[in-house]
Amino acid sequence: MFHIREATRDDNEALLQLESQSPQGTGISIIIDRDDYFYRSRLHDNSKVLIAEEHGNLVGIMAYAIKDILIEGQRERAAYFYDLRGEATYRRSMKRGLFRLWRTAVEGMEAEGASFIYGHVKVDNNDSMNIATKIGAQPIAAFDILSLPSLRGKASDLDPHLDELDKEAEKIGTLVGTRNLKPCDYPDAYMRGAELGFLRGIYRIEQGNSMAQLSAWDLSSIYKGRVLRMPLSLRLLGGVLNPISRVLPVIRIPRVGEQMTYLQLFDPIYTGKNGLKLLKSLIQQMRKLAHSNGFDIITLFKYCDDPLAHLPKFFPQEVLHYNTMALPLAGGTLPEKPFYLDIRDI
Repeated sequence: MFHIREATRDDNEALLQLESQSPQGTGISIIIDRDDYFYRSRLHDNSKVLIAEEHGNLVGIMAYAIKDILIEGQRERAAYFYDLRGEATYRRSMKRGLFRLWRTAVEGMEAEGASFIYGHVKVDNNDSMNIATKIGAQPIAAFDILSLPSLRGKASDLDPHLDELDKEAEKIGTLVGTRNLKPCDYPDAYMRGAELGFLRGIYRIEQGNSMAQLSAWDLSSIYKGRVLRMPLSLRLLGGVLNPISRVLPVIRIPRVGEQMTYLQLFDPIYTGKNGLKLLKSLIQQMRKLAHSNGFDIITLFKYCDDPLAHLPKFFPQEVLHYNTMALPLAGGTLPEKPFYLDIRDI
């Protein structure tokens, strides 16, 4: 018998086991080792995790959050979907249960008044992209994740600007403007992040009329990444650089099977003619700060067409590509670029 219900804390271990069957990517393949499956849901005020069971066995998961966001400067309700998972053998057998799970979630989203659904899918996550496409979702934007190893060296003494966090968050909100998908309760993401101990700080460097800043987030207490597969070229490069990185400020590349901790960087913004140069310098300082605090990797998130910042180039670097997929509900229409990348969605 097939059954759909809302997950409870008692389901945590079973959910984590199913998550372990869902690596992301085909080039570099990564799995997330969580301690708490519900950590993403706790970042949202209105969220739900649905699970599908067949003959008492967990075969599917889908989570979503209902959000009030800005579309063309006006308040609108949207549903953000995440953690769409299927048990490996069940998924391969092409049973229709996972689509029933999706339809049940959509009914809940519509009941909450959402006018459209959106979610983020790694471009080379073929299973998730196929499912999203089959249910009618389409890509509306793309964003990149710049991934760099932390770097040995003396970290600069940067001010995290946590003393007046509400004012700092409002400043960022002003710079972002009325970007589509921006949450109406914008500063709350920063305040909630600080309350949960995830926000490390808002870091900034200035030079004349130029400025660069970003925010740093640490969720290593509840999840870590683990590389399942990576290209031979990176494995060979790691074999050369990793021994050197123990004594010199060169990058260290994680080995296949090794757990990694991340310092995640959001809201990159720069102004002035030297802004991009300052952002690159700030990222380099964050790499050293990450290393001194025991992080293996830093990741920086940015929509490809974000007018507030471009991605500086490093060597070597890894850039992961994601699509924002969306589907209108109840006669609604899809928003247009540029978008804001909500920290709580990642």
